[in-house]
Amino acid sequence: GFPVREPMLVAGEVDAITGYSFSSFLNLKSKGIAADRIRVLLMSDHGLDLYGNTIIVNPAFAADNPEAVRGFVRATIKGWQDTVANPEAAVEHVLKRNLIARAPVELERLKMCIADNVRTPYVQANGFGDVDMARLSKSIEQIGVTYTFTNQAPAPEAVFTNEYLPPQAERILP
Repeated sequence: GFPVREPMLVAGEVDAITGYSFSSFLNLKSKGIAADRIRVLLMSDHGLDLYGNTIIVNPAFAADNPEAVRGFVRATIKGWQDTVANPEAAVEHVLKRNLIARAPVELERLKMCIADNVRTPYVQANGFGDVDMARLSKSIEQIGVTYTFTNQAPAPEAVFTNEYLPPQAERILP
């Protein structure tokens, strides 16, 4: 599980782990492993073309409360825009909620996250929140290589809609 993966790697009990690059890398550094001894292999650099985190909403709730969903999506995007524009301020907010977090570690973690997962060429060109439907289709196919879908692989349109996104101009990176 997540709490033991880095300790097991450090102890030599496993040869590799999976996790968010920005979390596992810094967790290993905090356990005394020199940065130049840590190798991070991003799945996207080796042909896996999956999307990351997402917002999931109950379809009935979305149908009954479309403005609430739009507002939540808009606020999430604004939060990310503010975070990218001023990571130091974002970390200060984290420190108010997580009293054991350390500012330098969290700032490094956030900057890695932004560089590797947020400030992607697609997001820079298209803004936060939208997806490339061909890429989504490919990622569903890739998931199907490992996992068996209950019925059949879902169509991209069944798992994503841009109906609740603000206009592109409001989703651009700062």
